[in-house]
Amino acid sequence: MSRRLNRDHRTKVRNIPRRLKALNRWADTFHNPRRSVFSEDEHYWNFKIPVEVNLVQGKYSTIRDKAACAQAMINACSNLIMATSDMDYRPRITTVICLPDMFISEICLYRSEDYYQGIITENRSANGASALIKERSLAAEWGLILPANVQELGITLEYYGNEDCDEWFTGERWYYGQVL
Repeated sequence: MSRRLNRDHRTKVRNIPRRLKALNRWADTFHNPRRSVFSEDEHYWNFKIPVEVNLVQGKYSTIRDKAACAQAMINACSNLIMATSDMDYRPRITTVICLPDMFISEICLYRSEDYYQGIITENRSANGASALIKERSLAAEWGLILPANVQELGITLEYYGNEDCDEWFTGERWYYGQVL
């Protein structure tokens, strides 16, 4: 399934139930442990959410549709965790739901524990900061069902997009899967 990038947020997505069925079929392909195999040179591998941008972002996207897409991503993560449970080599497997830019959400596999910890650790720098979200749960807010092998971790991000500091970004990253 290829990703269709449609940056025109004025276009309403048609036939959403069919698109969500396709996304759930995609999540079912993660029952295959071969999905977890990637180059030993890589610290990280990912599978982007395979939907049109307007389904999860923009004025026509709805919380209900975003939640359905997030649930499919969480299910795919859970499926891959189960599929790799008997393997000698098992990367850390997570799903990250990115807000407000949900189109960049992905299923992430980490070969390097240091690389993963560097992403989820609270930090401050000259270009911004990140902090753990302790007072909220996206799963509770959106009614997401977390399988037994999936935990939740939220992180806020604030940073400047360039050296001139004229592009400020604020967002959240919600990690699901093997996050603890």
